[in-house]
Amino acid sequence: MLIEFILGMLICIPLIPFNDLILKWAEKDPLKSIGIVSIMMAVNTIIILSYGFFMRPDKPKVFILGLLGAILILMLRKIKKLIK
Repeated sequence: MLIEFILGMLICIPLIPFNDLILKWAEKDPLKSIGIVSIMMAVNTIIILSYGFFMRPDKPKVFILGLLGAILILMLRKIKKLIK
Protein backbone atom coordinates (compact mmCIF):
# COMPACT_ATOMS: atom_id res chain seq x y z
CA MET A 1 0.00 0.00 0.00
CA LEU A 2 2.84 2.37 0.82
CA ILE A 3 4.54 1.50 -2.47
CA GLU A 4 1.56 2.77 -4.48
CA PHE A 5 1.59 6.01 -2.47
CA ILE A 6 5.31 6.49 -3.12
CA LEU A 7 4.81 5.72 -6.81
CA GLY A 8 2.19 8.46 -6.90
CA MET A 9 4.56 10.90 -5.20
CA LEU A 10 7.27 10.14 -7.77
CA ILE A 11 5.43 12.33 -10.26
CA CYS A 12 7.26 15.22 -8.57
CA ILE A 13 10.48 14.17 -10.32
CA PRO A 14 9.52 15.27 -13.85
CA LEU A 15 7.21 18.08 -12.77
CA ILE A 16 9.56 20.06 -10.48
CA PRO A 17 12.18 20.99 -13.12
CA PHE A 18 9.49 21.65 -15.73
CA ASN A 19 7.56 23.97 -13.42
CA ASP A 20 10.73 25.79 -12.38
CA LEU A 21 11.55 26.42 -16.03
CA ILE A 22 8.05 27.72 -16.76
CA LEU A 23 8.12 29.98 -13.68
CA LYS A 24 11.41 31.50 -14.81
CA TRP A 25 9.81 32.18 -18.19
CA ALA A 26 6.83 33.82 -16.47
CA GLU A 27 9.13 36.06 -14.42
CA LYS A 28 10.89 37.27 -17.56
CA ASP A 29 7.66 38.16 -19.36
CA PRO A 30 4.97 39.12 -16.81
CA LEU A 31 2.50 40.28 -19.49
CA LYS A 32 2.12 36.74 -20.77
CA SER A 33 1.93 35.14 -17.32
CA ILE A 34 -1.75 34.07 -17.61
CA GLY A 35 -1.06 32.22 -20.85
CA ILE A 36 2.10 30.71 -19.42
CA VAL A 37 0.22 29.45 -16.36
CA SER A 38 -2.49 27.89 -18.52
CA ILE A 39 0.14 26.14 -20.65
CA MET A 40 1.82 24.90 -17.46
CA MET A 41 -1.48 23.57 -16.14
CA ALA A 42 -2.24 21.76 -19.39
CA VAL A 43 1.20 20.16 -19.60
CA ASN A 44 1.07 19.15 -15.92
CA THR A 45 -2.30 17.50 -16.56
CA ILE A 46 -0.95 15.61 -19.55
CA ILE A 47 2.09 14.41 -17.58
CA ILE A 48 -0.01 13.31 -14.59
CA LEU A 49 -2.63 11.50 -16.69
CA SER A 50 -0.04 9.71 -18.81
CA TYR A 51 1.92 8.71 -15.69
CA GLY A 52 -1.23 7.32 -14.08
CA PHE A 53 -2.21 5.51 -17.28
CA PHE A 54 1.16 3.83 -17.72
CA MET A 55 1.64 2.84 -14.06
CA ARG A 56 -1.75 1.11 -13.59
CA PRO A 57 -1.31 0.34 -9.88
CA ASP A 58 -3.03 -2.45 -7.96
CA LYS A 59 -4.60 -0.03 -5.48
CA PRO A 60 -5.58 3.05 -7.48
CA LYS A 61 -7.05 4.97 -4.52
CA VAL A 62 -3.73 5.03 -2.69
CA PHE A 63 -1.92 5.88 -5.92
CA ILE A 64 -4.27 8.81 -6.52
CA LEU A 65 -3.65 10.00 -2.95
CA GLY A 66 0.06 10.01 -3.77
CA LEU A 67 -0.63 11.99 -6.94
CA LEU A 68 -2.72 14.51 -5.01
CA GLY A 69 0.03 14.83 -2.40
CA ALA A 70 2.56 15.48 -5.15
CA ILE A 71 0.30 18.11 -6.72
CA LEU A 72 -0.06 19.81 -3.32
CA ILE A 73 3.72 19.88 -2.87
CA LEU A 74 4.20 21.33 -6.35
CA MET A 75 1.53 23.98 -5.85
CA LEU A 76 3.07 25.06 -2.55
CA ARG A 77 6.46 25.38 -4.27
CA LYS A 78 4.91 27.49 -7.06
CA ILE A 79 3.13 29.80 -4.63
CA LYS A 80 6.29 30.19 -2.57
CA LYS A 81 8.30 31.13 -5.68
CA LEU A 82 5.65 33.51 -6.98
CA ILE A 83 5.43 35.34 -3.64
CA LYS A 84 9.18 36.01 -3.59
